[in-house]
Amino acid sequence: MLRGLLQRMFVGPWTSTILADGAFSTPSVNATNAIRYTPVYRAVTLIANDIARIDLEVTDTGADSLLASPSPYMSAFEFRRAMTMQVLLYGNAFAAINRSVGGELLELILLQPDTVSLDLTTGVPLYRTQHYGILTASQMFHLRAPSTSGLWGDSPINICRNSIQLLAAQEEMALRTYINAGNPKIALVHPGKISNEAMQRIEADYVKRHAGSNNTGRPLVLAEGIRLERISSTIDDSGLATARQFSIADVSRIYGVPMSYLSENAGPSYGTLEWLSRMYVDSCLTQWLNCWASEITAKLQQPYDSVMWDLDEMVRPGIAETMSALRTAVEAGFMTRNEARDELDLMPLPGLDAPIVAMNMGTGGGKTNLGTDTSGNAGTPNDFTP
Repeated sequence: MLRGLLQRMFVGPWTSTILADGAFSTPSVNATNAIRYTPVYRAVTLIANDIARIDLEVTDTGADSLLASPSPYMSAFEFRRAMTMQVLLYGNAFAAINRSVGGELLELILLQPDTVSLDLTTGVPLYRTQHYGILTASQMFHLRAPSTSGLWGDSPINICRNSIQLLAAQEEMALRTYINAGNPKIALVHPGKISNEAMQRIEADYVKRHAGSNNTGRPLVLAEGIRLERISSTIDDSGLATARQFSIADVSRIYGVPMSYLSENAGPSYGTLEWLSRMYVDSCLTQWLNCWASEITAKLQQPYDSVMWDLDEMVRPGIAETMSALRTAVEAGFMTRNEARDELDLMPLPGLDAPIVAMNMGTGGGKTNLGTDTSGNAGTPNDFTP
């Protein structure tokens, strides 16, 4: 079925062709044009935007200042997003490190991946650039996707090329299907026996008058006893919808993004949205945050300095889980009720600044007596709620 699906494709913007023997030549896919496809664009921009918005703290003041303002031409958010998008598509992202004569960090100059090559002929990695000559490893901020060499990243697009080529073919077919949505597949049945020339003439006349979206709704006039029979065919009949879901699943796997983040037809099938969020952070974002952190440590600061990412917003638990944890902390006296309210972004209330003192720790087997706080106000674990 899949071979039949591919063989029905036509030449499109991806240079797909049908060969003389019926074999299908799949569209040409690379890091530049793969992002045109919605699942790839969604996965890449989702990861890049999240990496760019997470708060970064670097203990080296020079590196921290540079990363807060890497270039006079783009913000820290734009720089991090662009670098991350490049490594997700091309497998490598580059920024030339501009230092003063005294070694002070001045600027990170974003380079296009296709303008940089790695030279290993001397045994020492050197970067050949189109605009800045030859740079040493210490002069190049280089993010790499996973690879067996460790020196040059493998493009995720190249790794899942077949899936994205199939995705390209599916979207080409869907486009042609919907362009002719008002003119479904039909058969022109002639009552008699006609020559090939007559058959071609009838077909050409019908296509001229009724094919394409511009002819939708045009009155149909049949002559010579010809009758029209509709051939039932839908996208699902050709397996397009099912095949597309498989392709989206491959994009999901290659980038570590939950399937439900890429397709409205794949709702959360495991656990809760909070669980999906944590899985996304653990299986996807963490590896790219580590990629950034290791390069910052190696190129922009001293080895004893640290790089820290604030993931609180990314892994924030659900309201039920949050309320349960705060209630436990208040009951145990680890947190005051106003501190709990602060965690919920609520204003403090009078008399709730002291911890609750438990008069009975539950040794008698009954419910814990929450007692009163030290200010003399009767306290319950719900006092921190609105």
